[in-house]
Amino acid sequence: MNKVLSRTSFERHDGDGGSVSKQLGARPRLRVRTQWLVFSAALVVLAGVIVSWSLSRAADRVQVVQLARSVHGGQAFVLDDLALTNVAFDGDVKGLVPAASLEKLVGRIASVDLEPGVLVQVGMWRSAPQLAVGEESVGVVLKPGRAPSSLAVGDVAVAASADPAVAGTPVTVRVLDRAVKDDGSIIVDLSVPAAQAVHVAQLAAAEQLVLVVRQAGGAG
Repeated sequence: MNKVLSRTSFERHDGDGGSVSKQLGARPRLRVRTQWLVFSAALVVLAGVIVSWSLSRAADRVQVVQLARSVHGGQAFVLDDLALTNVAFDGDVKGLVPAASLEKLVGRIASVDLEPGVLVQVGMWRSAPQLAVGEESVGVVLKPGRAPSSLAVGDVAVAASADPAVAGTPVTVRVLDRAVKDDGSIIVDLSVPAAQAVHVAQLAAAEQLVLVVRQAGGAG
């Protein structure tokens, strides 16, 4: 009854007369399972941190400029052409126009045809108007009252004769450059369709040319 076991094991006999020993007191499998549970829990926590960080980054948004309506290449931007929209970003927003620079685009010239909803990016505009294909440059001097005092580079205007008796269809032109003389006259370089360039030049030489601004392109 008082016999002391010399090892923590016991034996059982199998059906063939052999015996199988089992160690007592050792729990290696339980220890392994515990380690895996701890490791799995750590992975879950780490995954949650990563997801939270990703969501917070995805929530970072910035306002940039987009097109509110169609603008053709060679046309100057006006304020109504532009709008703001929010975009998600990761890091620096490169190439897009921030909301604070929206008004600086007014008067710039679209380099290509742009559709509503397009995000305005560097390269889509140029600072100074240029002649498009099929256009010619005509320099004119306009006396006070023959053009608005607010006439500015990038404006789209209608050139017509001040004399109703002079035949000719009004011509759509663009202002490429302007300067004001001491006497109040305005020196203007106009972009004119090639077919009407001579007619506009003749009106200017005869001091019969008037300009009516149809679309303001920006501050001069």
